[in-house]
Amino acid sequence: MVKRYGFSIVELLVVFTIISILLALLFPAVQSARERARETVCKNNLRQIHLALSRFRGIHKQLPNPAPQGRTGGWMVEILPYIEQQNVKDNIMDGIPIANVPALSFRPPAIFRCPRRTVLDQTLEDAMFPGHYVIVREERGAVYDAPVSFSVPWINGPEMRRDVLIGSIGPHSNGFFFSDSSQQGVGFMLNGQSIH
Repeated sequence: MVKRYGFSIVELLVVFTIISILLALLFPAVQSARERARETVCKNNLRQIHLALSRFRGIHKQLPNPAPQGRTGGWMVEILPYIEQQNVKDNIMDGIPIANVPALSFRPPAIFRCPRRTVLDQTLEDAMFPGHYVIVREERGAVYDAPVSFSVPWINGPEMRRDVLIGSIGPHSNGFFFSDSSQQGVGFMLNGQSIH
């Protein structure tokens, strides 16, 4: 009898099926881990932004002034030195029309970009990036994720009223991460209710 050294079609199909099932189980786990990593970066950015705002408020005894409509300035530009981005602030002229901003300033520093929002945004390379975080002044400067539909340029220091924010869809399972002075760490809000 002649000895065979190959695999039968059935054996190959069984191996292929097992590998396919294992890959199908693995892909959602990898995607979930990526999503959690993006959310962790967003939370850490919020913490750092809130610390910078607290330092600014401690020195100046007030929150940064809002930017005039359609012009550069506002809280994001004012706290740049407090997040070790003085060089970026030096390249931004306060109060000029946003249309006159050099392309060098279109992309905000990484701390002002939430990776979850970056996945949702379809910003062109030669366009001004929208703000991924907003300040709510009536809550003593609480910082929230910007709603998905929000498109105010980052260099204008995006702000929102709380009632408008609550009616919006957030980038994290339709909710928002936020950081304020009433709690330690970062909270999560869905439909106007703080969850944790």
